[in-house]
Amino acid sequence: MSTATILTQIDASAPILSSGVGYAIVLDMGMGFAGLMLFITKLTDRYTEHHAGGSSEKFTSASRSLKPGLIASGIVSAATWAATLLQSATVCLVYGLSGPWWYAAGSATQIMAFAQNAIQLKRNAPGAHTFLEIIAVRWGTFAHFSFMFFGLGTSKRSFLHVVKTNADHVLDIILTAQLTTVGSDTVNTRTGMNTIAACFLIPVGVVVYTLIGGLRSTFFSDYLHTTLIFAIILAFGFSAFAINEYLGSPSKVYDLLQVAATNYPITGNAAGSYTTFSRISCFFEECYILGGFSFLPVPYAFATAAGLAIVALSADSTSPYAPLSAAQSTLAAPAAATALLGRSGAPLLLIVLFLAVTSAASAELVAVSSIITYDIYKRYINPHATDKQILWVSHVGVVGFGIFMGVLGVIFYEIGVSLSWLYGFTGTFASSGVVPVGLCLRSRHANKWGCLAGLWIGFACGIAAWLATAAGYGGVIDVTTTGGTYEQLAGNAGSFFLATIISGIVSYRWPEDFDLEITRRMNTFQPEDADAEGHVDAAEIDSGDEKRIDTNVSEVDMEKGVHVHNDASDDDLYKDSIFSVRLTISLFVVLCVFVLCMMVIPQIWSKAGFIWWIVLAFLWTFVASFIVIIYPVWESRYALWEILRGIMADISGKRKAIR
Repeated sequence: MSTATILTQIDASAPILSSGVGYAIVLDMGMGFAGLMLFITKLTDRYTEHHAGGSSEKFTSASRSLKPGLIASGIVSAATWAATLLQSATVCLVYGLSGPWWYAAGSATQIMAFAQNAIQLKRNAPGAHTFLEIIAVRWGTFAHFSFMFFGLGTSKRSFLHVVKTNADHVLDIILTAQLTTVGSDTVNTRTGMNTIAACFLIPVGVVVYTLIGGLRSTFFSDYLHTTLIFAIILAFGFSAFAINEYLGSPSKVYDLLQVAATNYPITGNAAGSYTTFSRISCFFEECYILGGFSFLPVPYAFATAAGLAIVALSADSTSPYAPLSAAQSTLAAPAAATALLGRSGAPLLLIVLFLAVTSAASAELVAVSSIITYDIYKRYINPHATDKQILWVSHVGVVGFGIFMGVLGVIFYEIGVSLSWLYGFTGTFASSGVVPVGLCLRSRHANKWGCLAGLWIGFACGIAAWLATAAGYGGVIDVTTTGGTYEQLAGNAGSFFLATIISGIVSYRWPEDFDLEITRRMNTFQPEDADAEGHVDAAEIDSGDEKRIDTNVSEVDMEKGVHVHNDASDDDLYKDSIFSVRLTISLFVVLCVFVLCMMVIPQIWSKAGFIWWIVLAFLWTFVASFIVIIYPVWESRYALWEILRGIMADISGKRKAIR
């Protein structure tokens, strides 16, 4: 290209918003959104039987009354961090159309796999607040502290019910760092707002509505966030493949991508093409099923539209936009927003990214306060705490962790740790706990010492493999070398597979025979003088140097208390579990094996194949939109009608009783 031509092209990655816009979004929208969530919470408190406050059980578990559609919407929201939208568009720019698919398919199948854990938890511990409670009851104090260390260091989201749910996010230092890092960095990149100010201001509104609304408010925010996500996906898709004056159709985009493959080929792809799956390096229950299915279009459809559009819009010297350099690849999504939607695109994307951060942060606040409350305060500090004390500690945990989020964001910003580094290290740090936790929750034969050995040995070996590979490839151990692909792969693989082998072999060779009735009766009964639904101050007995909860409740207590029970029989839950396993395996085979075999056959896709791929993205997005946007409204139609009737009665003066 000539220098004159380059000067006439627009740099879509350049910030077009002022710092004032950044402060307006973080402060005005943050507090406005908090106000909206509080208003919705007050409506449900006044006009429905489900109250956000009043007891610790309601605050941390939303009265265990959330429905599948809303949970699926929450799952999509929780899985869609700001980094999801940014990184998926980046991999599309770097790898072509195969990048978004692998990003989406791998994540979706993992989400669906959680359905099995959800069902097993519903069967084996329906009254638990966190999975750490189950570990404490089953394996005692040392195991409890061991898994709490990894639970607080990483992100694990466990829905303890499938239809009537208690959602606990066992949270997390590393995930918090990711959220505050990407949130503040994104606002700074697009508007120039001070990064340190963003680190502290972003959590403010989240703390406000989480403090009052508890878990239920996080699901309301998740629903609104998911609705906006799909709105921007469809906006990007229709703009790129239907109405954009320079693009306007899949056929035109395909033609421009062939030009881009000639001018800016992708190293490693067949013929440098953007429309191929031939790349060697790529080889390297109901709520979760709905959520996993619905999540797939987020990186798939969004990144396909955003990533391919910005490539097509800068295909050659006659294109209206300048191509992004390798160093600018992380700006693919913001650049596409500006190029496709004009000046409104940048603030729209920034709002969605901001809500992605606040939505996940809200869930973290509830989760970390649950651990502080039930796994630290209630278990070790004040075993006979009243419900008022428990609720107070939960509120303190929310505020305290909100402040911690800001401090941690500043720390990682100052030391220069990137989001991609944090992503990779999360797997190295946490992978050793995946199988041991799964065995504890799902199998009565899991061996305590085998799982603990797998946890710690796997972690140590994962760290060693990570650092050794960094030294071997980079010659030095620093932030740059430890953030490489092969280094992170070595750490993840070493941590996961060693833990799996050790815990699996020991549990098979020396199986335990744990009585699952113990965990099934956890937090099952409530004394008459307590006001928390399903909460019980269970007596504790000494077992050597460990404390275990006595779940042998007398018939008198049974008559006095309130029984928290499943809404399905164990046989039904077992059938659901088998169905979930089969469906997850089938979807994995289809998404990650069958699609691969079919898509790599053509070295470079034909125009007809490319159009079919785009149509599939649109169809999947429409179906997912129905599941996570329309279906939650339909399943809550009776509650919404009751709220509307209550409002009309208040207006007319016919309703006197106030809950």
